[in-house]
Amino acid sequence: MSSFPLPPVVQKSREGGYFVSSSSELTDLYHFILSQAKRLVSAKSGAFYLKNEGGNLSRVGAIKDLESAGRIAKHVFLSKKNLLLRKGTHLSKNSPPLEESYLACYLGEEMGELSLGVIVLEGIRHFDHFSSQDLDLINYFASNLTALFKDTVYSEGDGQFFSALTTSILLLLDNSNIHNNNNRLHYFLEEIIRVSVLINKSLDLSKVLEMVMESAKSVFRTEASSLLLLDDKKEFLLFHTVTGEKKEEVAKIKVPIGQGIAGTVAVTKQPMIINDAQNDPRVFRDVDKASNFITRNILASPLIVGEEVIGVIEAINTIDRNNFSQNDIDFFLSFSSACAVAIQKTGLLEDLNQTNFALKQKLSTLESIFELGQAVLESHDELGLMSRCLTILTKELDADDAGMVILLEGKQNLIQVYARQGGIVFESFYELSESSLVLKAIQSKEAKLGKVTKETEEEFLGLESFVLKDNFLVLPVSPSGSSLKAALYVCNKKNKGMFGDADLRMLQTISSPLAKAYENLRLNQEIITKKSIEKEIEITRNIQNNILPNSILQSTDFDLGVKSVAAKEVSGDFYDFHPYGDQRFSFLVADVSGKSLPAAIFMAMSSSIIRTLSRTSELSPSELLTRANSLIYEDSQSGMFVTLFFASFDSSSNKVRFASAGHNDQLRIRKDGTYELLKGKGAPLGVVPVGNYIGGEFDIHPGDMLVFYTDGAIEEKDQFEEEFGLERLIQEIISRKDKPSQVIIEEIYQIIRNFSGMSEQYDDFTVMILKFPEFKSEFYTQRFSAIGSEIPKLRDFLAQKLEAKIKLPYAFDDVLVSLDEAATNIVMHGYQNTELKQPYFDCIIEIFGEKLVITLVDEARRFDRDKVPSPSLEANMRGERKGGFGVFLMEKLMDKVSYEFKENKNYTYLEKKIL
Repeated sequence: MSSFPLPPVVQKSREGGYFVSSSSELTDLYHFILSQAKRLVSAKSGAFYLKNEGGNLSRVGAIKDLESAGRIAKHVFLSKKNLLLRKGTHLSKNSPPLEESYLACYLGEEMGELSLGVIVLEGIRHFDHFSSQDLDLINYFASNLTALFKDTVYSEGDGQFFSALTTSILLLLDNSNIHNNNNRLHYFLEEIIRVSVLINKSLDLSKVLEMVMESAKSVFRTEASSLLLLDDKKEFLLFHTVTGEKKEEVAKIKVPIGQGIAGTVAVTKQPMIINDAQNDPRVFRDVDKASNFITRNILASPLIVGEEVIGVIEAINTIDRNNFSQNDIDFFLSFSSACAVAIQKTGLLEDLNQTNFALKQKLSTLESIFELGQAVLESHDELGLMSRCLTILTKELDADDAGMVILLEGKQNLIQVYARQGGIVFESFYELSESSLVLKAIQSKEAKLGKVTKETEEEFLGLESFVLKDNFLVLPVSPSGSSLKAALYVCNKKNKGMFGDADLRMLQTISSPLAKAYENLRLNQEIITKKSIEKEIEITRNIQNNILPNSILQSTDFDLGVKSVAAKEVSGDFYDFHPYGDQRFSFLVADVSGKSLPAAIFMAMSSSIIRTLSRTSELSPSELLTRANSLIYEDSQSGMFVTLFFASFDSSSNKVRFASAGHNDQLRIRKDGTYELLKGKGAPLGVVPVGNYIGGEFDIHPGDMLVFYTDGAIEEKDQFEEEFGLERLIQEIISRKDKPSQVIIEEIYQIIRNFSGMSEQYDDFTVMILKFPEFKSEFYTQRFSAIGSEIPKLRDFLAQKLEAKIKLPYAFDDVLVSLDEAATNIVMHGYQNTELKQPYFDCIIEIFGEKLVITLVDEARRFDRDKVPSPSLEANMRGERKGGFGVFLMEKLMDKVSYEFKENKNYTYLEKKIL
């Protein structure tokens, strides 16, 4: 070091600005700093452009392209903005492209007066371009270097500042390396995410793997990377993707399984690091020989899909460090997994694409055949049929023109032609003498493929000159068992290629249905008519199904069952039921005249009117039918009408009201088996403009049954033409009155089918049954606090709910005493010495006809009946025990007493017959 004191690195100029000092010692320092900056990002060369005392930029360091580097430094110094330039970039419109990539960072304060210069790095080893991570690292280095230089402004006269500055710069280098490592980890994570997104988005395997391996090369800072895949016989590893300068030479090499690092990894399924490749005998030398490449170190990882190795990936020759580390393996495995996923996904997609392509072809053929069938069904004449079919033909075979040539039966001197040209189908006729090639194809029954040339044009006659253009395919059509002699042709293939065997097979597939369609056009007319009828039946059936309720009405007041079976494809019967709150209900069965689509629409209209009136008004059944008739009559057409029986039930009064519009007499069957017919007066709905409907009403009694039906339930006949009849229906129902309603109906339907002995019904069958229970269940519940003063309230509750309902002598007293005793046991003994803040017990009363069940529920200590000793008067007299009579008394007074402990609660059940 010079004996003269060193000037500060940064000094103030006379004008008040700052400049960077210059001396031999400082120049050495600048070169040292520059060398470390180049090492950080593997730059080929670099220079400082530092502001001198005159305010100009002075270069320190060697740069290959001085002019470009100087322009870059000046731009960055003036703009105070860092710059990253790729190789090939033009600095101006007329300037040549840059031969290297450049990285330039500003030295100074963006917002302050301190402006020191620029650091410019030129070219990067083993890569084409500097990365944004490189720019971030050098910017970090330059910013901290600026701060260190700034501190020297105040070090004038301090002889130790140079040593301190040197130490600080060394620390800065360490921090930069740490910063770089952190950035590399962040960069690695970003690359893994980017690779994952790429794999999910791209279907190009080669592109994906190349980008993955380039990413691996960049992340691990290596000279090269490669991906090898197992061949089909699993004998060799083949280079699939190679990055680096020698990829063309390397791609031709085969690595035997078990040899070399890649072959070993493929066998062991474990990653490997080789940091001394030149002295490791396991390294496969053929690669280096073929490529004149020196392999220093290798990082290798297997590609595994499921349990199977499909290949190996390698990263070769670290750039900015001597060896691979164990940490690299963990990161590298992420890339191997990404490659394996990409290969597996692409393989699956390729299989899927191949399958889809085959399916698409088959589907296209099927669609064409389907469209052809549709054309047959929908066309009303030959020209219409050909227009549709030839359009399908040109689309399927990717041709501009197509046509059908027919030798007319009985007119052998004429040829009928349907030609599609320019999207329009023409019909024309030719003499036999006006055709050559097409006529020969028909007569020889051999297909003709060719291309129109000057030579062929000379041989063409009038027909061929009109229909055949460019390249063409002619297929003779002569179905077996048919007298048709014809040919189909397509020409002028859109992709300008030739028609081939695949096109011929497609044309053969389409030709058969087209030929039959032409021959059987009249038959197809009949099919169209039949399809129309079937469609009408389907629509009619759907309308009728939408009219009927989706589910059976459930109520504690009655048991409802219903079944409706159509005799033919569609039914003329319908039924409905609807609740109005908890106590009012309506029911109806109906029979519409006719079974056509108009009849179904008439049924839907009639049902909608009746539903609307019944659900939005307080009309009686007779008033409702009167109003419904006037509305239905307005929309009735062609004499259609509907017979209907309508009934309403009010469970609060047990009253049934009904009315009939020309329907059968319905049934009321009593508990004792007697019955009556429910008769009403009035014309069917829709017959007369003003109807007069007279119904009736009656009280429902426990055990009663209502039966609503249509005539199909009684008019079915046996082989002797005897009807099943109403009386037989009544007796069969009465004999089953103890069964559920739905079971009764199902059995009645089967009896009628057996009676008929026929597989088909004579008429629609509809039966609805309402069974009213002999006894209506009742349910009451109340909670009481577990204190002595609540016991009288329990007695009042029992008296209010039960005293009027219990008819057996002394039964109510027995219940009252038993419940008093049970509740007292809970309050005085069950909750004794417990810590519950608000003890309680629930009293639940259930009445099932003549049976009463009372349940007491509490959370007291568990009650175990087996531990309660039998009552003993002698023991009480001797003072050995007190009480013990309560449980015994309850069990004597009630018909049954039982106990249960579940979910941490005591349940006491007391049963008693009350009627």
